Amino acid sequence: MSHYNPTADEIKDKDFVRYMYLDYSIDDLIEKMRNLTFNEFGNEKLIPFYAQIRSYTGAVDTDGEVWLVKEIEDDEVYMHKVQEVAYYLDFMMHTLAAPTVLVKYKGKYYRATKNIKNAMQIGSYNYMEEPFKSIIANDLINRWLFCDEDRNPNNYLVHHDTDSSPLIVAIDYNKADLWTEGLKITGRDDDFGWERTGKNRFLTLLAPENFKNLSIDVFNERLNLLMDISENTLRDICVKTFEGVLENVPGSSELITKNILQRRTYINDYFRRWFKPKDTEKEKEENDRYAGMGQSFLNYYKKKQ
Repeated sequence: MSHYNPTADEIKDKDFVRYMYLDYSIDDLIEKMRNLTFNEFGNEKLIPFYAQIRSYTGAVDTDGEVWLVKEIEDDEVYMHKVQEVAYYLDFMMHTLAAPTVLVKYKGKYYRATKNIKNAMQIGSYNYMEEPFKSIIANDLINRWLFCDEDRNPNNYLVHHDTDSSPLIVAIDYNKADLWTEGLKITGRDDDFGWERTGKNRFLTLLAPENFKNLSIDVFNERLNLLMDISENTLRDICVKTFEGVLENVPGSSELITKNILQRRTYINDYFRRWFKPKDTEKEKEENDRYAGMGQSFLNYYKKKQ
């Protein structure tokens, strides 16, 4: 399995695949979210305590599945619809992410995030060791695209596949910004890293200096997935997401599409400039050297017998 970009076919826990809509096409996923309806709304007992204290309540959709919902002000509708686009981009890059949409219930707008079952916060793990480190490193690409560099351990949950391998789920698009024109976050010229630093610096998992020793092999597939999304697809996602909610659908769609295209080109070029392919020859030489040292030790030990 690709630990960094797992597909529905590669994940063994098929209940998880179904629950996360990973077997949907992007068009089917957007259609599902547009028609999301609820049988029950406003039950705090359905959701984790950490969500309750942040003013969320619980809702049950017509599939019987639980969502964390929070009422938003009318002037926040645009922001949350654009953040819904960020979730669809994660989906297209095979990034495991909690489904996050804007819903309307009894005339009021709510931000809705699907409750991730059987998961623990990543802070319970040593996330700077593999396989966690490279998975999080890939998420650096996505959050840079969304201008959301302040990602702390509360923003990731870990669900274990049936073979015990960790599946890291990104949650919370509340800081994502796809509407600001120009490059809100830029890469440093002297070393790999970004100019804009997180507000909670000591909690930030995505500090770029954590990942400087990795090779482009770790990032290659994610970068390709990002660059392979066509301009027409991006625009179509925006139009379908904004229809019936925002006033200027064409204008908003053009702006977001233009921003994503500009940012992704910059990010792809920047990553490919700083990260190089793994030096397999050097790695083999080192392995052979260590193997030789081990053999010398065994020969020496035998002589002593």
